[in-house]
Amino acid sequence: MKKFLIFMLSITVVVLLAACNNESENQEKKNDDTSSKSETVQLENTFTASGEAEDGSEDKEVKEKVEVAQNPEKVVVFDYGSLDLLNKIDATDSIIGVPKGKGTSTLPEFLSDFNKEEIENIGSVKEPDFEKIAELQPNVILISGRQSSQKNLDEFKKAAPDAKVVFVGPDTNNYVESMKTNAQNIGKIFDKEVEVKKHIDKLDQAIEDVKTVAQDSDKKAMFVLANEGELSTYGPGGRFGFIFSELGLTPVDKDVKESGHGQVISFEYINAKNPDIIYAMDRGVAIGGKSSAKKALGNNVIKDVNAIKNDNVIEVDPYIWYLAGGSVTTTLEQINEVKEGLK
Repeated sequence: MKKFLIFMLSITVVVLLAACNNESENQEKKNDDTSSKSETVQLENTFTASGEAEDGSEDKEVKEKVEVAQNPEKVVVFDYGSLDLLNKIDATDSIIGVPKGKGTSTLPEFLSDFNKEEIENIGSVKEPDFEKIAELQPNVILISGRQSSQKNLDEFKKAAPDAKVVFVGPDTNNYVESMKTNAQNIGKIFDKEVEVKKHIDKLDQAIEDVKTVAQDSDKKAMFVLANEGELSTYGPGGRFGFIFSELGLTPVDKDVKESGHGQVISFEYINAKNPDIIYAMDRGVAIGGKSSAKKALGNNVIKDVNAIKNDNVIEVDPYIWYLAGGSVTTTLEQINEVKEGLK
């Protein structure tokens, strides 16, 4: 009888241990499933995919959900503004490619940290190197307006079919809020939400500060882009127009035609509008061409314009404004230059 009891007790212990092991394995499996789910983030891509027609008639609006692995292993970044943010939040270890241009000619100096051999050159911001993309097989491709043509999107799919393409460019109609959303998405992807929030808070404070100064100022401003002798301007709602719509500066002309390339203007136009502040950007410098802004704004026709007479022409950084604008970090630099004109 005693041997039988010992035998039954042994069987009971074995059954209990097996049950415990099964329960432990099930719990571990649940934990693994939960962990797996928490390692992806769902984002919304909302942007315009441009078509071939210059009048925009073939453009398509994209609005889609994208599920991205958190802390991806291989990332290529086409947007310089987002690249600057990633650098400032210390989230660059997975970056394997950036657009450096021919002979690294278009990579801005403030992004020189990415000008090293282990980070591949993936073309230029206007002309991606799809062969290099196919070779790298990234997990994530960060793009903005210059790369968002329907043709490019198709090529990205062919080159890296498993890559998640995430749009991180700003919406000119909702400039500040859209760039903050983009920054938050980057924070989610790279598990840097706390760090991103600090930069957003800095931006919010800087915007409030410049708006306060702008409201108390009676100066009227004009944004002028110089491109090898030709001048164009931008007003509220257009590209670079956030200085009016978001920062509160008073435009010297409220009826500027909205266009990605700006409204072409003459010296006579500048003279007639007589701005108190001119923010001048030299596109030629940004794309590796000739400088023309100083020469153009030294024309005798505009020598009596308030901004010229009072030495209130602010030559803004073309690399930030033309190539790297649209992120919470580069916009902070732009605001600092805008404030110079209001002093």
